[in-house]
Amino acid sequence: MSFEVNQSLTRSRPDTNPDTLRDGLPLKPASLLRLFDVGETMPKWSGYHVKTDGRTYFRLRVPKDLHPHFGVQWPVVNLKMKAGRDAERMALMHYIAVQGMFADKRRELAEEAMRPRPQPLSERTEADLRELAVNIAQGFNRTQYAALRGGAPRSELESLHEALVQISGDVLSAQGADGLSPVAEAFLTAAGIGFDREHPSFRTFVFEFAAAIDEHYTEPSMRRLSGRHVLPPPLPESLQSTPVVLTLGTVIADYMASLPQNHYRRKIELCLKMFREDVGTLFPVGDLEQEHVKRFLVMVCRLPRDAGTRYQQKGETLAQLLDDEDGEGISESTYRDNYRATFAKFLRQSYRDLKKRGFPDLSADYPYTGERRGVQDKQRHLKAAELVRLFNGAEFQSIAQDPTQEAHYWLPVIGLYTGARPREICQLNPQCDWGKEGDVWYLDFNENKPAGKAVTKSIKTGDTRLVPLHPELVRLGLPAYLERMKAEGADRLFPSFRVKGGNPYMAAGADFTELLRATGLYDDVTKAEKVTGMYVFRKTFATNGDRQGVKVEPFIGHGETGKTIAQESYISSPTKNPEDMPYLYGAFKELDFGVRVPMRCHEVLCTVAVGETPEREADSVGVGQVSGA
Repeated sequence: MSFEVNQSLTRSRPDTNPDTLRDGLPLKPASLLRLFDVGETMPKWSGYHVKTDGRTYFRLRVPKDLHPHFGVQWPVVNLKMKAGRDAERMALMHYIAVQGMFADKRRELAEEAMRPRPQPLSERTEADLRELAVNIAQGFNRTQYAALRGGAPRSELESLHEALVQISGDVLSAQGADGLSPVAEAFLTAAGIGFDREHPSFRTFVFEFAAAIDEHYTEPSMRRLSGRHVLPPPLPESLQSTPVVLTLGTVIADYMASLPQNHYRRKIELCLKMFREDVGTLFPVGDLEQEHVKRFLVMVCRLPRDAGTRYQQKGETLAQLLDDEDGEGISESTYRDNYRATFAKFLRQSYRDLKKRGFPDLSADYPYTGERRGVQDKQRHLKAAELVRLFNGAEFQSIAQDPTQEAHYWLPVIGLYTGARPREICQLNPQCDWGKEGDVWYLDFNENKPAGKAVTKSIKTGDTRLVPLHPELVRLGLPAYLERMKAEGADRLFPSFRVKGGNPYMAAGADFTELLRATGLYDDVTKAEKVTGMYVFRKTFATNGDRQGVKVEPFIGHGETGKTIAQESYISSPTKNPEDMPYLYGAFKELDFGVRVPMRCHEVLCTVAVGETPEREADSVGVGQVSGA
């Protein structure tokens, strides 16, 4: 693919710097458009490209000093017109806009460089570290008192109290600093204090932080929650005499400290860390403008698909992520749900709580500008014949007969008959995440109940839901499996699956994908109709429910749009009461997928051992295979 650069705009070959002198006066980028419109000789500028077939693009390399903030290459913009004066003018408008953003960023960097820098943590004495920790802990104390005076709900006060007592107590009792370290990092970052997690000064600070919380927060907090009036400590003299400039880092740290540990928190944490890196930790929130928000969200649309993992776990910077031109970008739904929606909530709440301190009223209402629109990667449902091929084929029959493969047997079967997300299934705790109401067994998808060792429970919507067991799951012996796992002391449904990054499904997903390949069902090519993993069962469950008139939304943890008011009210509040199990069981027990899943050899033997006659699985398999052909 070849390009011709700035064809008609560079023939006069004048000065190649757009900011140089013309007639003894500085030439600003915005002046270029006026010169272009009146037909005068122009300095050379970059960005306008013409492909050999005449299509035009704007493509600009970022100045080297701004690589850490914008990456090496500005995203290519398709001008959607043939080469000509209109295309040249459009490219010039892009150039002027981008140059303005470069100038704004350089001005911000210059202003930030002039601000006094706090002393790094490693250069502070133990007394300095103790004083810093005490100031933060006393800040918690003052914040609680202010919240109490402002009429904050007791539940919010108790939640913060319990969290701080727990994570500081873990440090002081030598149980670990995993809970307090991220909080310490957030406050140090907000204050602009440099630190190294591996340096002894950081470990000392975390301990002093825990001790300060115990001494200056825990005791007065307990007394207040017991109905006693306890005045907060006064502000340090340095803060009383100096006007406090509210910085973006401080606002983000306070906001994150107020959120519970759940899936939503992890999403907003990623988004806000990126925004903080883009704008600057010490940037005064009173200086935030709508352009900062727009620039950030446009940048988000350019991120690669795996940006979250690379940013959070591998420590890559925004600039490194934006330099990745070969990988697939984030999808429209990821931008909308994981970034724009969470960011908009942060902006709204910060304005509500901090507008008197200068936080502006900003909007995140910007559309997706990336290239992955629609549902390219969505998986489709499996047809009845495909389900028969999957579950009645020799590959799955082998799994059913192998006593060591029970996890690989139950995962897809539970996925088919519950429509649950694979991670939700794998993180079920046999000690507490199931039960029986009357004659109905059910599973309890609840991220607030105890998780297994090394498991971080995550429900995408954050909502608890109880799902009754389909009669096929009972026939296949799932209640007996749950009882056995509980008796053996297992704290997750499939102990043989390796936990990776708190996710008990991540490592196991590849095994099911291999089963799809072995059965010839795998398809990662067909757009919006792929068959690549466990999520095909959610689509299969929902599709069959819709076709058979079964309301499946409460079971899969999703609502639908376009419903009546009554339906919307019902769907948006999935059942949380065991007493409703018989009703919900009656609502979907007739759901039929057109396949007869074979029992495991273990369950067949158990059935025989208690004196019951097992159904003829071989016969039922044969019938299924014929009917699905």
